[in-house]
Amino acid sequence: VGRLEFAVERPGGCCGRDALPVFSEDHEGFDASALMVCEAKTMPKIFGEAWSVTMVSTPDKLPAAKEQPVHTGKVASGCRIAFDLGKSDVKTVAVKDGEVLDSAETEWDVTNPDPKYHYDLIVKAMKDTAAKAPSKVEAIGGSATGAVSANSEATWCDCFPNVPPDAYKKRVVPIFNDIAKNEFGGVPIKVINDGEVTAVAGAQMIGEGCLFGISLGSSEGSDYVYEDGSLTGWINENAYNPFDLNPEAPGNPWSPHRGDAAMYLG
Repeated sequence: VGRLEFAVERPGGCCGRDALPVFSEDHEGFDASALMVCEAKTMPKIFGEAWSVTMVSTPDKLPAAKEQPVHTGKVASGCRIAFDLGKSDVKTVAVKDGEVLDSAETEWDVTNPDPKYHYDLIVKAMKDTAAKAPSKVEAIGGSATGAVSANSEATWCDCFPNVPPDAYKKRVVPIFNDIAKNEFGGVPIKVINDGEVTAVAGAQMIGEGCLFGISLGSSEGSDYVYEDGSLTGWINENAYNPFDLNPEAPGNPWSPHRGDAAMYLG
């Protein structure tokens, strides 16, 4: 058994460090080795940069680990709306000074390949709920399954699985910012993964940090908030993490793997 030490550098200067055991082909643990072809294709979509690999001679030549926690606002003054995109419906809520005015669930077909269908449905759901607010919407908060960038871009959200790649990059990646700009007068908007929202909400409810939150719906997201309430800033779509290592475990229609967490916890 060998040992592979690696560093994953991310846009913005952060870097993760870890190590994995490496098995020879005749080792009993070889079949449990991770096959990362899917991840190598997905990461460039998430980070917007090509995936590349550089070999170094010794572990000490790897980049140092560096993380930058993410702080989210927790003020809900004035009139605001929020939304959550799941694989079965769009949930919306309107609040004024922290008090809920109205909420709704709107069914949608995530398999539709037309980005305009998704844009129009999300906008209608948001505007119908916003109409219950007594004054102009001042800010928008949102959550979605998949990976959402620090700039609220839908870099890789599996709510839009059948939108063609070119259309996804042009119409879906900026969808949240486009909605805020074109439909709500350019008010501030912040969208994060639904697992991140769960962790933040949990810490807010009990008034303490050091809390791990799990969001269970059609998929599975999670995140951890530190003692000061900040988020890790990591990718938090855990639906495709291995949960059952049985090679005969159920397959996931959204990935090439078996035994993914979402097949059990979603």
